[in-house]
Parts: sequence; structure tokens; C-alpha cells
Amino acid sequence: MAKDKDYVSMIHKNRWLRLRKAKLTSDPLCERCKENGITKEATEVHHVTPVEDGLTQREKETLMYDIHNLRSLCHDCHVLTHTEMGRSGKAHAKRRASEQMARFCKKFLVCLILLKMLKGAVIF
Repeated sequence: MAKDKDYVSMIHKNRWLRLRKAKLTSDPLCERCKENGITKEATEVHHVTPVEDGLTQREKETLMYDIHNLRSLCHDCHVLTHTEMGRSGKAHAKRRASEQMARFCKKFLVCLILLKMLKGAVIF
């Protein structure tokens, strides 16, 4: 399970539970199994682009509640998908933290530097 506190909070909200139910109702068979010609009941909903990839609360909510960012999967396919994505274990957690910090710096620190330049502040 994801350890991102925002994700953990959102996964228990009624909005997510209703969306999850709607997704499993509209796509009751595992989408990955179907691609391989197998018919198996979907029991889990997977976020194609992980919610934790969002830098801000708004970005995370967009990823969380976007029906086009969801796949209905059986448990085995869900585990396999995460394994293939390299989204398990301590190595993944360290890599994700590093990537998220790099995205944060690129997005926000450049804006801060430009703002200081515009105000005539000394940067260095």
C-alpha cells in the first residue's frame, strides 16, 4: 500500500469509494486479463499514473479521481503491474522520493528564482 499521507486519506473518502465501485461496475472483468484473452473478475482498481506522482494536493486529487486514470484488475494482475513498474520495496521508495524532489525543484524553485530576479533581490 502507498505510504503517501494524502493518498491514504483520499482512498478512504466516499468520493473514491463511489468512483471505485462505478469503475468495477462498468468494467467488471480484469482489463489486463482481457488483453490476454482470459476472463477473470476484477476486484481492484489501479491508478495508471500513480496519485503519489502529483506534487500538489490538486494534482493528486486530479490523478485520484480521473476515471481515465483507472484500470479494473484482478489481484494477481494488480500485483504484477506494480512489480513491473518497479513500484515495490525500499529501492522504489528511495527512487520515488528522489524523483519527486527533482520535480519539485524544477517546478517551484525556478519560479522562486525568477520571482526574486523580478523583484531585484540578490539570489547568490
